[in-house]
Amino acid sequence: MITNDIINFLPGARLGLLAGFLLATVITDTAARKIPNKLVLGGLVVAFLCQGLISGGGGLLEAAKGMGLGFVLFLPLYLLRVMGAGDVKLMAMVGAFTGMQDIVGIVLFTLLAGGVLSLAFALKLKSLNRLIDNVRYLALSGISKVAAGKIPVNDFPINSIGTLPYAWAITLGTAGYFFWQSV
Repeated sequence: MITNDIINFLPGARLGLLAGFLLATVITDTAARKIPNKLVLGGLVVAFLCQGLISGGGGLLEAAKGMGLGFVLFLPLYLLRVMGAGDVKLMAMVGAFTGMQDIVGIVLFTLLAGGVLSLAFALKLKSLNRLIDNVRYLALSGISKVAAGKIPVNDFPINSIGTLPYAWAITLGTAGYFFWQSV
């Protein structure tokens, strides 16, 4: 039987476990520019176990909703070839840990962190003009395809300034969101 002490401990432990998985993804994404499926799957299993212990199993539905919404909110960025599939799966994992009530805020903070990191990356490489050109191209291309009734998938390679390990943005966005919630 689960005691009240364990139930009160679980939310903090759940976020601590999420932080551990995010740190592991930052390390692997930085080193190999890849987020291993095994790492994300392990995180999903742990997230569902944690959520299942909360509210007598009622957290399982919340984990599934958060996972689905995290996936759906990042999927268009994958379809536009702005980010990799590992980033989408990682956001789904974050959603499973946090549930639906927090994932929209986390996604917004992550996109903000990603923008700041991209800007810093472009400034470091002295490629700000190319970054602006790429954003303009992707936006105009997407708008014109939507106006024509097509799915806005980027068919042509752009002159990239490099790749950013987006696990950093997801981690910083998640941490920033929870810091913002605590103040």
